[in-house]
Amino acid sequence: MRRQRKADDLATDQAAELGALDELWSLEPDWNRSYRRLLAYLAAGGTLDGPANRTGGDADPAFRPGTWLRKQDKARAEGKLTERQSALLDALHRHVETVAG
Repeated sequence: MRRQRKADDLATDQAAELGALDELWSLEPDWNRSYRRLLAYLAAGGTLDGPANRTGGDADPAFRPGTWLRKQDKARAEGKLTERQSALLDALHRHVETVAG
């Protein structure tokens, strides 16, 4: 997938096949990994209330979900994220607000 992500001549059907394997395949790998870590943290009952530097819990003690999300919001404000990344963050924020509210 790493090579395909950088390919300029990827056919539509090839992109569709990759999308069937992983809908987030085209995102930068580190961003994709951290986004998935945040989703797993939230699915396990984690919350974004409280300090930004809290850990991802016992399942992922090295991950700091609030810190990562804050950095992504800043990167978006600075125009450093793709449209897809921004849309995923928007959906995530809506989900968190729905769960909290």
